[in-house]
Amino acid sequence: MKPTAIVRPDPDRALPATKWAPLFISAELLEAVVGDAKTPRARAIRLGQWLGARVGRPVAVCHDGRSGTATLRAVALRSNEKRYYFEVAWDESQPPDGGVAAAGPAVAEPPPVPPPASLPLVAGGNGEEW
Repeated sequence: MKPTAIVRPDPDRALPATKWAPLFISAELLEAVVGDAKTPRARAIRLGQWLGARVGRPVAVCHDGRSGTATLRAVALRSNEKRYYFEVAWDESQPPDGGVAAAGPAVAEPPPVPPPASLPLVAGGNGEEW
């Protein structure tokens, strides 16, 4: 499946780490990500570190019968501020029933490559006589 063209979002729509906290709270993931951070600033720093470590990693996503790839991206601003957003590339072909496409046929492994004819075959070792 070939992904469709990717449309880059407006950088103003990308969110700083502090704005991602409510999303992590609603998904019940905030405690796992920020640990024992007490203050909002400490939570934002830990969340930014967690997001920053995952920038550029593609993840398969499915929504309403569509499948594609979501990649976390970051926009660098002044004063080392970063804002994060997801770049989603939906797969071009969708199954007719609207479900997730089944995996294609298994690909057989290529046959082993024989050694070049110019090299003599030695039964183990480096060819020295013992």
